[in-house]
Amino acid sequence: MRFPYTGIVEYLAVVCIAVMLTAHVSAAAVKPASTDGEATVYVAGKFSADFDVAYRAVLKPAPHNKSWSTLSILLIGRQIPGPGASVGLVSGASPARMLHAFTDVVYPHLKDDYRSYGANCTLGCVIELRGDAARIYADVDGKEIASWSRSDLYLQRPYIQLNAEAHGAGDSLDASLTPVRTIAAGRSLSLPKCAFTTRGIEPSGLGVLTFHGVSRDAAGAFVNLSNGSHGDKC
Repeated sequence: MRFPYTGIVEYLAVVCIAVMLTAHVSAAAVKPASTDGEATVYVAGKFSADFDVAYRAVLKPAPHNKSWSTLSILLIGRQIPGPGASVGLVSGASPARMLHAFTDVVYPHLKDDYRSYGANCTLGCVIELRGDAARIYADVDGKEIASWSRSDLYLQRPYIQLNAEAHGAGDSLDASLTPVRTIAAGRSLSLPKCAFTTRGIEPSGLGVLTFHGVSRDAAGAFVNLSNGSHGDKC
């Protein structure tokens, strides 16, 4: 991302590490690799086929924050670090605290392309990633704002992450994602039940997802969204 952001490549590497831990659980405590407060919810499905994932996103104002915050849908493969495409909302660090929609795409050679879009999302917007055999599309409130070729991204075994992030130490986050459509390969997706938290940002809820907390020194953990328990696995 181009407003103060160190780049999505590092971010993708962090969340991929969390995913690998779900498949290869260690007895050691999970250690966050990120310096930002983040929460990631994992959505499983056949995203190499046609899919449509849309959530109503609300990112509440945080006037005392020192830096930016985001709420997004990310389609990512299993490479670490590797390509991915996202759409979401970002609250900047400027005095005006403007809320914008954004897209960000990382290509296999790790070059990223971040773009922001004016959108009236103060009370929330529907953010959407959808795909067909040839392309991935990003929509906000039903309007297409970007698309990318699947062949350019070369995603290996893609899946969806729902991400919320507060960048600055001490920054707070209050956000929610309400499902509108969650379909892949012609089938409705199961409600996500596994999440990962780092540095104080807590995900919760089945169906409607909420993200709350303050970015601070805190241990990372997997979160079982069915019962709220924390541990080294869901």
